[in-house]
Amino acid sequence: MRIYNKFAVFFFPPVVYDLIQYLFFPVNYLLGLLCYIQPQKSVWNDPGYEKLELKGTGIDPMDLKAAILNGKQSVFHEHDIVRLFDTLPTVSAEDDLIGRAWKGRVLRTNRSALDFAHWFIATPLRLLGFSWGKRYCTAKTGDPLFIRWLNLFYLPLPMWGNVGMMDVRWRGKSTATMVYDHQPWRDFFRLLSDEDGNVVLLGVWTHKHIAGGWFTLTLDKDITANAVAPKALEAKTNDEASAA
Repeated sequence: MRIYNKFAVFFFPPVVYDLIQYLFFPVNYLLGLLCYIQPQKSVWNDPGYEKLELKGTGIDPMDLKAAILNGKQSVFHEHDIVRLFDTLPTVSAEDDLIGRAWKGRVLRTNRSALDFAHWFIATPLRLLGFSWGKRYCTAKTGDPLFIRWLNLFYLPLPMWGNVGMMDVRWRGKSTATMVYDHQPWRDFFRLLSDEDGNVVLLGVWTHKHIAGGWFTLTLDKDITANAVAPKALEAKTNDEASAA
């Protein structure tokens, strides 16, 4: 644990992530299974994806972007989100995500497995004063579920194990991707907004080849990279200084 900016920020050793994700195997298996019984087939990266017709509601992607950034609590059509995703610039795992903590928000479609996590995990936590996000310490260590309670502390929930960060090609472009150590899951990201330092990412959670839901990550300015991974950041800074 470290104290930063009046917050208690917790870290767990790697063995904790490995053990706890095994304990939550039934829950994690159920989340993956839900992807196969979603009302809508959400396969967006198989061969020939370019030929898929994305109809949706017909909303202009920029109007959808504005609605998401305004925090509109609405149900979005997945085809509209995919069309928006394709218009956005890619991001780099090394340059844009690692060493940062993020605040998360599920984009509900009422047709995705992630809606289940929203209603049965995120919503109960919010009622208790918790909010969820993610933390990326290094290229090989990170928290896919990183919660904040009021203005007191940040705590990782290792139920999904550890994650690493790399750039992976998805829908024709290589972009920052969160890869789970023990789950057949990946999260792909594009840059939704970077105005006045308010960085917002659009992400999609995938189970193997199926998209299980969409969400946004907003840069958490209350804790910086020094609180996320101070030793890793210091080493990176020293390497850059040596190279210069």
